[in-house]
Amino acid sequence: MAREKYEVVILAPAEKVFAHMDDINNVGWHMSAESSMPMMGSRLELEVIDDRKGIGAAYRWKGSVMGMVIDIQETVTKWIENKEKTWQTIGKPKMIVMSDYIMHLLLTPTERGTRVLFEIDYSLPKTPWGWIIGTLLARRYARWCIQRACEDTKSVLESHHL
Repeated sequence: MAREKYEVVILAPAEKVFAHMDDINNVGWHMSAESSMPMMGSRLELEVIDDRKGIGAAYRWKGSVMGMVIDIQETVTKWIENKEKTWQTIGKPKMIVMSDYIMHLLLTPTERGTRVLFEIDYSLPKTPWGWIIGTLLARRYARWCIQRACEDTKSVLESHHL
C-alpha cells in the first residue's frame, strides 16, 4: 500500500477538532457538497449506514465520475474519543484511482491547540487500465482529500475560535 499524510495544527481543543472530524459529513464534504477538478465536476452521495459513534459506524459513497460508477462502503475499525479514528473500505469498492484504502486520524494536544495527523494508505486498482490511471492520479487525489479535510476543519474551527 502507498501512503499519503498531512499534518496541521488547529487552534482549537482536541475535543472540538475530533467532534468535527469524526463526523463523516465534515471530513467528506469535499466529495459530496461541491464540484471540483479532482472530482471531475462530480459529487458523490453519502449514505450513513450506521450512524453510531465509534467502532462499527458505517458509510457508503455512491455516484459517478465521468460516467464511471463509484460505490464505496467504509466502516470504522478503531475509535478512541478525542484522540484517534481509523476507517477503511469494505467489500469490493468501485473506484477509479484506488482499489481500497485505510484512513487514519490522530490528534495530539499542543500548547496552542491540536496537532492533526491525517493519513491514507491505499492500493492501486488491479486492472491494467485502472493501474495506469491510479499510477498517474491516486497520489494527488489522496493528498487532496486529506489536505482538504484538514484545512476545511481548520478554517471552520478557527473562524469560530476567534
